[in-house]
Amino acid sequence: MSTPKGMRTKALKLQGGDQVMVYSNHDAVFLQLRHEVPTEEDILTPSAKVAVALTTSEMLELASELLTIANGRLNQQKL
Repeated sequence: MSTPKGMRTKALKLQGGDQVMVYSNHDAVFLQLRHEVPTEEDILTPSAKVAVALTTSEMLELASELLTIANGRLNQQKL
């Protein structure tokens, strides 16, 4: 998905080469997950791209869950 006109884009590259894309403006927020496997590396493994629209409450719930998990991991690393 190319950046829709008038939307802000934030691309987060993950360790395995996958991406999480966040597209937003004052009316909507879309979260897109991308997994690409070059054909020359593995012709049988499919690439995937999926996007979902998020409501404000869904964004807050997702952010809360990620922060809770990250905090737990940081606390374990300190032990």
